[in-house]
Amino acid sequence: MIWNNTHSFIIDPGGDSNRIIDIIKSNDLSPSAILNTHAHLDHIGAISQLIKFGQYPFYLHIDEIKLLNSANEYTVMFGLPNIDIPKVDNILNDTSFIDFDGCGIEVLETPGHTSGGVSFLIDGHLFTGDTLFSGSIGRTDLPGGNLETLLNSIHSKLMDLDDSVIIHSGHGPDTSIGIEKRTNPFLQDD
Repeated sequence: MIWNNTHSFIIDPGGDSNRIIDIIKSNDLSPSAILNTHAHLDHIGAISQLIKFGQYPFYLHIDEIKLLNSANEYTVMFGLPNIDIPKVDNILNDTSFIDFDGCGIEVLETPGHTSGGVSFLIDGHLFTGDTLFSGSIGRTDLPGGNLETLLNSIHSKLMDLDDSVIIHSGHGPDTSIGIEKRTNPFLQDD
């Protein structure tokens, strides 16, 4: 969850829908949307329950639809219970800008971890999913992953952002563009 005085969004709700619902209720929030950076199981598991709770519109890149629709093939593979596959309300494609009543979200295509991965830039905060982490990058050994594509996405879409932009990844601590430029071993020239 991310929120300020006027807007809130649910980003990559992988699980524990009850905890997310408690946060929504206890902070009197009215999320504008569910925004997903990609459709791996650990980022989509709570979407259907959240849609049932609040009828929130679900946004996902067009190149992630196949991965989303095959989610239960992966639940079987990992010995997890099946999930309800949510319906995508708003399909993202190409680099775009979404305006939620004055709150703008820049959608940056950052494939490589998956074929349709995106990052969301909101008021100096970058939500990268599993594209870029503090001191690391996303894995590329799963279907749709490609190391060259991932590195190109990071260099061409993210490293040109201001050094002060705060990175919130799908796993691990927050960092910034400036820190990752200087210290991330995957982004250093040989």
